[in-house]
Amino acid sequence: METLSTQLENAFVSDYAVLLKKMRLLRRLNRGQASLLLDFSFKNLERLENGRGNISVERFREFQEKYGFSDQEIDDLRSGKIQASTDANSIRRKSGTKNRPDRRFCHRRITRECKVLKELRLQKGIDQYEASRICGIGKNTYGFIENGRVTLTEKKILNIVLSLGFTMEYFNQLLKVSPLRHEMIEEIHKITERLDENKLRIIMPMLQSMEN
Repeated sequence: METLSTQLENAFVSDYAVLLKKMRLLRRLNRGQASLLLDFSFKNLERLENGRGNISVERFREFQEKYGFSDQEIDDLRSGKIQASTDANSIRRKSGTKNRPDRRFCHRRITRECKVLKELRLQKGIDQYEASRICGIGKNTYGFIENGRVTLTEKKILNIVLSLGFTMEYFNQLLKVSPLRHEMIEEIHKITERLDENKLRIIMPMLQSMEN
């Protein structure tokens, strides 16, 4: 017969196992993709999610940070305020014209994800051609991704983020930042283009002083 402490320990592990799987599915990652993100073996991740291994507080917090969840979001996930499936079928997509990985749009759909991927490339200091080479993506396709012209799947995001040398944790942090650095630069550029020469002469010394 199990002691009370053993029952509490099993409940603790089970709770973490369920949360671990829910976090992964909310990020729409399969176990293979998650194992790359977490730098953790596929088999061990499967064991933990199925409650067949102990998850320490330190290990759970490490996974939580890499998945990009705050403590409050974990509490909401635990209490049910954030709904999440534990069924792996929830991240699978039906095949068809509307769900083709590289389906192009007639109009731009520049999401926050598109903007963050552009920000990561600019932080890396490379152009789209070099980024496409590093990520193993066609140059035109890479440009379409940043311009919101093609579907942006979780698999594409993971590939680009990791190939550029960043983490999904950092990617998820940037999703919450607005405006991004390149957005501010673009907006400032638009504003200065509309200014007359006299106003430009006024702000020019100010900008130069900030540069030093």
